[in-house]
Amino acid sequence: MTKNKLSFLQMLLPCLLALTIINVTRSPAYSNQSDSSRIRFIEPTLNKKPANRGAPKDRKGAGTRSEECPATKPDFTALVPLMQIGEKPDPQKIADPSSKSGLGLTTLEYPTFWFYVPHTSGKINSLKFVLLDEAKNPMTKEPIRVDIPQKPGTIGIKLSKTAKPLEIGKYYHWYFLVDCNPRSISEDMAIEGFVKRIPLQPNLKQELEGATPQQKAKIYARAGIWQDAIAILAKLRRNKPQNTLFLNDWKDLLQSVDLDEIANEPIQDCCSNAKHISSK
Repeated sequence: MTKNKLSFLQMLLPCLLALTIINVTRSPAYSNQSDSSRIRFIEPTLNKKPANRGAPKDRKGAGTRSEECPATKPDFTALVPLMQIGEKPDPQKIADPSSKSGLGLTTLEYPTFWFYVPHTSGKINSLKFVLLDEAKNPMTKEPIRVDIPQKPGTIGIKLSKTAKPLEIGKYYHWYFLVDCNPRSISEDMAIEGFVKRIPLQPNLKQELEGATPQQKAKIYARAGIWQDAIAILAKLRRNKPQNTLFLNDWKDLLQSVDLDEIANEPIQDCCSNAKHISSK
């Protein structure tokens, strides 16, 4: 009997050890997954500066406001991170806000640009979007005329394939123009910033394969590719506005770039009929 018991224990011992190893290795993985469940934008390092450095160091319309456009809270805002372009500052020192510019990276030829519009059609005369290349040439024959939303909220302006596609490695300068007075010759307010198209790296492409839309948004955000991440989350939230998981991801992404003020604002499906003028 003693021999039989000993043999049984000797056979059982490797199984017990294997189960222990599995449990030990699984626990950290579960913990890491829990810690990284929130979506966060990680600012990439950008050494090359855009040729035109004249963009304001803000993403709101308050700095260029005229008396024709009444002040609002939240204000007209571009949903884009303020990023350091060039050498990173000493982490031990307080970062100078003036050293950052509104900039989003994309892997797409025709990305979507996002803005919060606090006014409705009764208070705005027109909205237009302009995109220039590094030589200051327009990417479309005329400015893109944008439908004014019926309610305050976030809108998306997608570049039409009738426009010139963005080229890899180049910066593009965009302007969001707000005209509040139909009697005025020029726009009353302008928000501006940059977009840069980058190649999709093989390791990132492999990581994206088979991922869900939510997972893709997190992968893009972690890689610093803002335009692609926010476009995915905006689509998810617009299709299912009552889904709390999509709403929380949207809030997490905006809060990670200090856009808390508009994180709860609705997304308006206003601009599907935006007038994209052919560049041909």
